[in-house]
Amino acid sequence: MESSNNTTGKNLQDASRIGRTSGSKAPEFQELYDYEVSTKNLVSVTFPYQTLSHKAYVIMLAEQKIISGKEAKTILNGLLKTDQLALRNPSLQVYLPYEAQLIKEVGSVGGKMHIGRSRNDLDNTINRMFLRDQLLEVIGAVLKLRTAIQTKAADHLQTVMVIYTHRKEAQPGTLAHYLTAIDESLAKSSDRYLQLYERIDQCPLGSGASGGTSWNLDRFRVAELMGFNKLVVNTIEGAAGWDHIAEFAADNAIFMSELSRLASELQLWSTDEYNSVEMDNSYAGISSMMPQKKNPDALERTRKAAAITTGQLMSILTSLNGIEYQHSGVRVMLEPKSLDALLAATHTMTGVVSTLHVNKETMLKYARENFSTMTDLADILVRSADLDFRDAHEVIAAVVNQAIKEKKTADHITIAMIQHAAKERLGQELAISEKQLQAALDPVQSVEHKTGPGMPAMASVTQMLTTGKEDVAGKALWLEKQKVYLAGKNRELMELVKVYCK
Repeated sequence: MESSNNTTGKNLQDASRIGRTSGSKAPEFQELYDYEVSTKNLVSVTFPYQTLSHKAYVIMLAEQKIISGKEAKTILNGLLKTDQLALRNPSLQVYLPYEAQLIKEVGSVGGKMHIGRSRNDLDNTINRMFLRDQLLEVIGAVLKLRTAIQTKAADHLQTVMVIYTHRKEAQPGTLAHYLTAIDESLAKSSDRYLQLYERIDQCPLGSGASGGTSWNLDRFRVAELMGFNKLVVNTIEGAAGWDHIAEFAADNAIFMSELSRLASELQLWSTDEYNSVEMDNSYAGISSMMPQKKNPDALERTRKAAAITTGQLMSILTSLNGIEYQHSGVRVMLEPKSLDALLAATHTMTGVVSTLHVNKETMLKYARENFSTMTDLADILVRSADLDFRDAHEVIAAVVNQAIKEKKTADHITIAMIQHAAKERLGQELAISEKQLQAALDPVQSVEHKTGPGMPAMASVTQMLTTGKEDVAGKALWLEKQKVYLAGKNRELMELVKVYCK
């Protein structure tokens, strides 16, 4: 008789969801754990593209009368059988064992599939097909992240906060102003990815080992069958080219450094000392020992993923620096785990931003008390007392020193303190009213007065949000069209296979 305490795996609670973070874990957050233990490898992820390229190549050979329609039918039927065997036996997903199995299935005619072709141009082709689809996934993830950031910004147009430089209070701004800065930075990453797509979407098939072939191949046709819009024209470049992979890795490293910086700042703001934001429980972890802890695990794992992408870039560049301009097994490819890390981190940060709890009162308190308005105060002296900015800068610096010495916050600065500093520095008192002083010390008014392009006033930030949303919408439309196009080309190819197999 079974014990009543027995449970199935489905009913077991996630053991990490205890203490202050009990409750469900966000599936995007779980991705940051899953990719690390994934058994996915380059052979397995590129195999579906290998099978598509075989079919496209055989159809092209038949159209060019290099093989007969009957031979094409036999090979294509054999490919369908071999594909199924390879799914059950991963060792067949490597090309030469795959080809050997095909010949076993259909006889020596199966060897005709490789006419005019090398593993060099085949591997480079299927790598490009894999990376092309991965690039579309990355672009989509970045656009969703930008949408989440824009949505959060729209909710915080009047959430006044301190903008930091060198991790010190600098000037007043708003959370929306900060987030639109992040969005503008991510817009450049999405631009780079879209520009990269054109360079990846080039077909090297037909390059052979590097010197081409005397067979009358139709390189344009086989490229079209696989959804490529261009060729890698020179056959040596077709076998040797690797800059598109290095560029993908570089774009990933740049993007992930942006994401890591955002994660780092949110982690800083979420400390007990800052207490400006709090992560939602679904993206937080817990200490196994300390009950009070609510750890920013999603942020730290995002920063870890960024380190992986940087390491991948260094590996690729180092491998290219170590060889000549030719096909070589020394070259390092973008690994699936690196791409999965990037996607997991992007999905996670999208959720983190969307669910972030903002402590508006604390943010405003820091802006009022921690001397972020001192530039505004110096500007008042320039305007009202006709000082040059450097003298005004030094007068206010003396005021700040006095306030710190007397343990006063910025909102307790007085006209008497300014006049004392002015006498010490300039030998005279300055014309400044109490109304001017209070206006300068108010971070809310500071933000409202900064109305120029890109500045933190609501109207300026709203314009940036509008521009950002239009940019995302345009890129999302391109992305959808490209996905539909590739899916259509795959369907067309398989319909042709059915015609040949009848």
